[in-house]
Amino acid sequence: MTKIAAVILVGNAAEAERQARIALGKGADLVELRLDEIVDLGPKTIRHLAKSLGEHAIATNRSPGQGGAQRRGGAPRSALMKEICGQRFAYVDVELEEDGAGLDVLARVAHDHGTRVIVSHHFAEAVEVHRASETLEACAARGDIAKVVTPVADFEAAIQLIDVARVRTDRPRPMILIGTGPAGMVTRALADALDQEIQYASWGNAAAPGQLPLATAARLRGREPIILGLVGHPLGHSLSPLIHETALAALHLPAVYLPFDIPLESLDQFLLAVDRLRIRGFNVTHPLKESLSQRVDELDADAERLGAVNTVVVQDSWTVGHNTDVYGFRVSLRALGLRVGDRTALVVGAGGAARAVVHVLLREGASVQVTNRTIARAEALADSFDDLVAVVPMETLQRAGPWDLLVNATPIGMKGAVAPGLPVPEAIVAKAAFVYDLVYNPTATPLLQAARRLNRPGTSGLDMLLHQAAKAFELWTGQSSPFDAMRRAAKEALR
Repeated sequence: MTKIAAVILVGNAAEAERQARIALGKGADLVELRLDEIVDLGPKTIRHLAKSLGEHAIATNRSPGQGGAQRRGGAPRSALMKEICGQRFAYVDVELEEDGAGLDVLARVAHDHGTRVIVSHHFAEAVEVHRASETLEACAARGDIAKVVTPVADFEAAIQLIDVARVRTDRPRPMILIGTGPAGMVTRALADALDQEIQYASWGNAAAPGQLPLATAARLRGREPIILGLVGHPLGHSLSPLIHETALAALHLPAVYLPFDIPLESLDQFLLAVDRLRIRGFNVTHPLKESLSQRVDELDADAERLGAVNTVVVQDSWTVGHNTDVYGFRVSLRALGLRVGDRTALVVGAGGAARAVVHVLLREGASVQVTNRTIARAEALADSFDDLVAVVPMETLQRAGPWDLLVNATPIGMKGAVAPGLPVPEAIVAKAAFVYDLVYNPTATPLLQAARRLNRPGTSGLDMLLHQAAKAFELWTGQSSPFDAMRRAAKEALR
């Protein structure tokens, strides 16, 4: 079973020891003591840490060239490495390049003290998979455990790394092969399934981008991992990972929710890989909701009606597309006490989210108009609803209205979005009795700020997000979602 090592990144030995003991008490099998981070590191400090924590510790003195802290003064690194290898730690990390000339001597000294030797190499930039594989072999030739870490630029590169790890599972030398960055998180989530020796988990600040928190890694340890996630491009500032991680943690399920930044041209490859990567479900966001509806094996009634999917369930290689946006918007309207039967509504946007909103409004008996900057897309949306929806071009909005409800179903106003400002002019906002912005981050969107200036009540899309997430969670896990915990986590993150 893969061991979990909490990475301790602090500047003094006393605090390192304190944090290490807490992490071990919270479920870590090991702690990685990043000795290069400790100011004024010397033999006395090394001996003390070995005596107090050695049997549960990986001693790592990372060189600056491999991402370690810059050190000024004190003993040279070569002398410190000899001291470290001369103490009794569970593991010692020795670098393939920096320590290469004296590596065999360091390894002999470490073995004399019962310490296992990890020979490692950290690439500063993404490399071709064959280079990572060759370097892994080189590390394996000189140590007890081979460790290679490389940045991962995209999903395809992550798949290639995982394939390399799978090929090596029957080799005599244990290995650790990690892809860093958001795209590489799946290599960490599958550490146990890939028979990796150690899973490095964050304790406080992450030592590398994409490192799983200790609590998440401990939840997966020794259990069949369930990979869930969010698919879209770009993913930006989505709260979905936080919301679902909170739910998984509350129910202690052996699952993890990861970001999958997948452009349209890579979507087919992603779908082909879901079984290999043990992906059991995922959410879909802009701009892939409509594309996914044409690629899954089966659609639920709402997804088929709308031609848009925001949740996919994977079981035995069979993909089923759902549209939980419909459920989320409908339930949020009721939670807000908004009755839209026989009322007028203007929907801004013509994508997958807009389709879900229009679908709900029509079912509730509203009279719906839709506008969009690309009028052809608005007309296509109206056609899909058998002309029950009226299309209003942006340039004629001034002559339309008023409306009981205005819904923004575009990403305009979202944190980090390319298009800033308002989805419609402020004069149009003034014609609405209630403003519903599906954007939820930031909480006070430009549209809601405009509504406030005009004394119009309004709400963000947070409730819709939470309700659709709760429905998706139930589809994936078969369990009721811990809704209150999910809501608390979301609101705390948005403060």
